[in-house]
Amino acid sequence: MITTTPTKHRSTAWTIWIVLLAAGLLAGFGCFVYQWSQGLGVTGLSNTITWGLYIVAFMFLIGISAGGLIVVAGAELADSHRFAHVNRLAVVCSVAAVATAAGTILPDLGRPQRAWKMLAQPHVTSPLVWDMVVLATYLVIGIVDLWILTRTPVPAKPLRIMAIVSLPVAIIVHSVTAWIFGLLVARPFWNTPLLAPLFISSALVSGTALVVCTAFVTERVTEYRVGDEVYAGLRRLLVWFVAADMFLLFTEVMTTFVSGGPDHRTQLDILLTGRLSPVFWSEITFGALVPFALLLSRSKRRATVAVAGTLLILGVAAKRINILFAAEFNPLIGLAPGIPGGRPGQEFRPDEIYLPSWVEIGVLIGITSFFLSIVTLGVQRAVLPHARHGRDTMTVSH
Repeated sequence: MITTTPTKHRSTAWTIWIVLLAAGLLAGFGCFVYQWSQGLGVTGLSNTITWGLYIVAFMFLIGISAGGLIVVAGAELADSHRFAHVNRLAVVCSVAAVATAAGTILPDLGRPQRAWKMLAQPHVTSPLVWDMVVLATYLVIGIVDLWILTRTPVPAKPLRIMAIVSLPVAIIVHSVTAWIFGLLVARPFWNTPLLAPLFISSALVSGTALVVCTAFVTERVTEYRVGDEVYAGLRRLLVWFVAADMFLLFTEVMTTFVSGGPDHRTQLDILLTGRLSPVFWSEITFGALVPFALLLSRSKRRATVAVAGTLLILGVAAKRINILFAAEFNPLIGLAPGIPGGRPGQEFRPDEIYLPSWVEIGVLIGITSFFLSIVTLGVQRAVLPHARHGRDTMTVSH
């Protein structure tokens, strides 16, 4: 009888994981090249639905890119080393997310070969240019921060300087992304001062949840270990972050519902009882209330926090879908017979149905694989070497 050792199991699992990532990257790249050659007509986008799955991915990735780093930077500025064990992991997740978020813009452009014009001919009044600048800045900050954290011993002064710089930049990243939507007066559901705080609150939720889930998975496949105090601290933070996010969402919905403004109310009805109601109520139930109850439960198991974190990540993804399409499903021109969707043989209609095409789904698989590849490489190169021999105690030099 042949006995299979744990090392052999781990080696097999690692091989399967690399093959899956490679297959996802290849499929995504193939779909991207096909769309590039055929144009945006192969997607589900139209004249009325101009932003779709790619922008949902962009919004979501921007959120998870900064949430964990905000927590780490805040703890550093508060002179608390409670989350020192997950500092490198949080920064790896942030760098992976912001790098992937920048890449999601390319397939949405339709003609990505012209993206260089934003660098050559920037328009300073465009929020898209602001977003490009803060994203590039944030990516550089994340890479520098990760480089500092991989020094032995970790230099205290540069680390604190990076915390001072990264915290406001992380907040600005979400604010600028929210302003891209909020400054569009023709879309009443986006045109609200609460959009930036909503983006920041949900980013704190999804970013912190991503750190929890990544740490949980990494612990089970490597020698990396996170103390119970770290999980307890992240759990308490998630409770407060989820409560704040739910409050802001309730405030927005309640104000719109009670005030009864026709433009805002029409788009709110799409969420409450219309085409997006299954997504909206799933977000509220399974993406907020259920994980909130799990976080408040007496269970001390790490798996409970990880399950709650997974549900919260899915809930924030649903929130991004609701924010984007609640406005787009309400046409800017409501007069009969409507406007054409822009695809051959499509009839005039006052409202547009959006379903992502196989090309968009393929590109999204590639985007996901790209993100997971960076996280895998970052954990292997920047996290695990410092988790051995007690080096992840974050000893700092003055």
